[in-house]
Amino acid sequence: MAVFRARALAVAAGVPAAFAVLAAVLTVGSSAPTATAAEPEAAAPVVTLPFAVTRPSIRAEYAPMPLTYRVRTADPVAFITIDDGVHKDAAGLRFVEERQLPITAFVSAWTIKDRARYFERITQWGSIQNHSATHASLERSRTDLDHEICYSQRALARSFGARPWMIRPPYGAGSTRLDMQITAARCGVTDVVLWDAVVADGRLSVTGAELRPGAVVLLHFTPDLEKDLRVAVRAIRDAGLVPADLAEYRPAS
Repeated sequence: MAVFRARALAVAAGVPAAFAVLAAVLTVGSSAPTATAAEPEAAAPVVTLPFAVTRPSIRAEYAPMPLTYRVRTADPVAFITIDDGVHKDAAGLRFVEERQLPITAFVSAWTIKDRARYFERITQWGSIQNHSATHASLERSRTDLDHEICYSQRALARSFGARPWMIRPPYGAGSTRLDMQITAARCGVTDVVLWDAVVADGRLSVTGAELRPGAVVLLHFTPDLEKDLRVAVRAIRDAGLVPADLAEYRPAS
């Protein structure tokens, strides 16, 4: 009985199994009295080992990635970013190509099938980045982070010849989740990019009073992409800014 008790104590204390066996042997050789019906059972002896077992945690050593809502720059620039990729609007593509707009596409990997050329064309003055595999929330504990992030890294690299280094979590959810950031870093991501302005249904919403230098403007690949792009470009220029390539300001490290 003392053998099993000492082993349990050692394991509970974080001592590896091999040392738990050693602790058990030491306990068997002790002179602790046998409990009787007239006296309470003696407490199991505390085994003190002449060294400490340490288990450094990657969580303690990991420096969280900063979240980019707006790029810190004095340059008069703003960044047009487009998410998802389900709908591939031809009019929006023509608008981008006619004006040679630098677009950063945060693409969900499952949306690129059979239409990869669309994203190559619409980002030819920008870049393609990671927006997960299936658009699942990265905040949920049941989400397979390796599939959503790392599979997407591989799929996008295969389709477009370059591995993304920026990620935008769907809905912005899970951006500060440590497991998400550790998984992303392991698979080559160095930046978590969010936004401080949104164009949807032809309307602009801004964090603060107006667009400022370094603004990150969020759009989506919808049937209204051309209309939203026109609104975004007009707002950027009315603010005295010009569209710029986000990859030049947040380069791969």
